[in-house]
Order: sequence, then C-alpha cells, then structure tokens
Amino acid sequence: MDMDNMMNEMGGAFMVAWLAGGMDDLGGALVLAAAWMAISGAHILPVITWGHIMTGDLSDSDAWMDNGSRLVAQMVGAILALMLVGEGSHTAAAAPEMWSFDLWATLTAVGAGALLWTVYDRCDAWVTAFVVMAMAGTLSLGGAADMGGALIGGGDDMAASALAWIMDGLWVGVGALVATKVPDML
Repeated sequence: MDMDNMMNEMGGAFMVAWLAGGMDDLGGALVLAAAWMAISGAHILPVITWGHIMTGDLSDSDAWMDNGSRLVAQMVGAILALMLVGEGSHTAAAAPEMWSFDLWATLTAVGAGALLWTVYDRCDAWVTAFVVMAMAGTLSLGGAADMGGALIGGGDDMAASALAWIMDGLWVGVGALVATKVPDML
C-alpha cells in the first residue's frame, strides 16, 4: 500500500467533496480541475479508479489492492469533508432503489464511461473535469460522498448505498474497458 497515493486520494476527495459538493456546473469543473492539477497522480473520483481497474491487468491482485485502497481513501476523504460541512453530523444520503435493474441506466453508464475514459486517457486533467461535470446529471459521480454520507448518517440504507457505489463505478469502468478494446479490434 502506497501511503502517498492514499493521502493524495483522501486529500483530493476531501477537496472535491468540500468545495464542489453539489455542484454540477462550471464551478465544480474548475474545482475538480484544480484538484487534479494540484494532487498529482490522484484519481479522486471512484469512477476514475474503476476505469483504472477495468483497463489494467485484471489478473493483477496487487493492482486490485492498490485501487481498492484508493476507493477506501476517497471515501474517508469525503467523510471528513462532509463532517466538516455538516459540523459533525450529516443526514443519510438518499440511496437509489437497491434491487431494481434499469437496462438504460446501465447502458448509459457504460457509454458515459467509454466517453469519459477516452477524454481522460487522451487529454489533460482539466479537460476531463469538464466532461465529468457534463455527465454529473446523468451519472452518480459523487460516489465517495454518497457512501461517506451514508456512513456518517447512522448507516441508513448502507447496503443500498454500497451497492449503488460499487455498481455505478463498475459499469463506468466497463465503459472504459470498451473504450480501450474497441479501437484495438478495428
């Protein structure tokens, strides 16, 4: 476990959850771009971490452990920011319906993940920040903050929050995998 990566992820998630929480506009994009420029090497958003998981060597257990640690650090950073904003308390995050499956939402997440990863892989971080904010209305990109809110909100709907947090990131990661494999097949 690389402590520098853990601190970068925690600091980046803290910065974004505290300064850009609830923003899905230009201001949020600028905060995210600043965080990516200031905190070198940090994924900051769970969907970016899932993209790295799905586009890396899926059989490499060390990579899974490293990225899993990044997800935990992102959640801890978001918890700290939410506690600061909420002055020590936070209402439980409203979690999506746990057991429903929506094909179109899943396909949207895969498509958005492919677009997000294409920009993330080929452009500077500040450009990706604008793509993330453009997709914020469609996808649940604040996964660490949602999960952190459920944890400090008394654990209400913890299973639903955890499932949504994992599945949203996973489907975006599958989209990132598609974005890297389709050009190889053409």
